[in-house]
Amino acid sequence: ATTRWAIDTMRWQPDGDAEGDEFQFLLGLISKEEAEKAMKFKFMDDKKRALASRLLQRKCCEKATGVAYEEVIIARTKGGKPYMQNKPDIPHAPNFNFNVSHEGAYVVCASEPVAICGIDVAAPGQLRRGPRKAEPFDKMIETFKDQFTDYERTLMRAAGNGDYEKEQIFQRHWSMKEAYVKARGDGLGFPLGKAEFRPQGDPLASTASVVVEGRPKDDWRFFLQTIGTSGPEGPHWITVARGPPKDIVDAHQGFTKTLNRPSFAPFEFMKELDAPSPAFEMVTVADLIPESAKADFEA
Repeated sequence: ATTRWAIDTMRWQPDGDAEGDEFQFLLGLISKEEAEKAMKFKFMDDKKRALASRLLQRKCCEKATGVAYEEVIIARTKGGKPYMQNKPDIPHAPNFNFNVSHEGAYVVCASEPVAICGIDVAAPGQLRRGPRKAEPFDKMIETFKDQFTDYERTLMRAAGNGDYEKEQIFQRHWSMKEAYVKARGDGLGFPLGKAEFRPQGDPLASTASVVVEGRPKDDWRFFLQTIGTSGPEGPHWITVARGPPKDIVDAHQGFTKTLNRPSFAPFEFMKELDAPSPAFEMVTVADLIPESAKADFEA
């Protein structure tokens, strides 16, 4: 039930775009409501990301739980966190949950059997979109002073002589903040500046911890890695967050009710928390088709 999948939507070019047979066939694999939301986007790249995200979610749930693809019911918390509403009791994965993210070229999905899970992918160059494109980094980062702590901004400013290295640190820290609030379930309802992320070692370390309002959160872990080739703007950064079920923000309790083991002895939970986080596996749209529909898709 520990999944790490990524799909490069830039490499996926369905014939006929959104109105073509391939895209329309794939829309038929998800609910009518999900399909309508995907088609509401103006640009084809956004439509592809939205559809790929929903296909990833369903395939992940099917693989982890054994529930038939077409029977998987995806719901969301008030804060927007997706979860499997009809999750069965799985002894080896009592708290199976997942999360998805998309930005730039990639849509990514992660799932966990015990800890609550959040994920974020941060594409390169996002800081320099729009009117800020020509501004020096030190000036740009001041516009984010409410989202980053003094410690985090100091790390960014100290990261090499050029803006490239500084923007890499910005990208990583933004990804960690997003993964944290997405794991909790409150999304951007949580003030990002209250959470300070501390890399374990150098600023580009693959793991990190978090301090919230000055208090270390020892029951959270953050795992970082790059994906894609390092072009002129740099790679995409992915963060996967693991945390305790007690930190869930779930106003309607729908997600909380799917957790079959919300509490653990401390040593048991720490074992799950510190388990290695697998590398991401690249998948294609064809990999996300249920077995019952593969023949029709390939025809």
